[in-house]
Amino acid sequence: MHLLAQVAESRSTFTEVKTVAALTVPLYDSGELLYRRPNYFEKVVKEPQPEKLVVEGERLTISTAGEPSHEIDLASQGMIRGLVDAIRGTLAGNLALLQQSYRVEMYGDLTRWRLTLTPTDSAVKLAVTRIIIEGAQDALRFIHTVQANGDESRMTISRVS
Repeated sequence: MHLLAQVAESRSTFTEVKTVAALTVPLYDSGELLYRRPNYFEKVVKEPQPEKLVVEGERLTISTAGEPSHEIDLASQGMIRGLVDAIRGTLAGNLALLQQSYRVEMYGDLTRWRLTLTPTDSAVKLAVTRIIIEGAQDALRFIHTVQANGDESRMTISRVS
């Protein structure tokens, strides 16, 4: 967590596979991620459908091509805030933030580590069963999210120099 807390900014590419019970085939998307201390996070989906999610402070903005942007006040949306804080808290190396909504288990060493986040917050439990985040040194490499309804997403992350 100490190494993550030292990162001022990181840029990465990602590919994500989502398994949804209502669908017979997985969904795939890819794009770019940007994190900037202390609380800015951006996910830009480039394929197959352009979309942009920006978290800045207590505001989440979702933009889809050809549609008006949609803003969410995270302070009033505990479930969404808990999901955002899982990623933002890990990127910031902020264990105290993670522990506000999750039981945090840490495994491994600096060359290969894993965080398992199990929700303790009742609002977050409605959305997610667990989040597993893997990384090396000060970089996230993989995020596996198991939703409360059984749907899953697996995101593979590669840092851009």
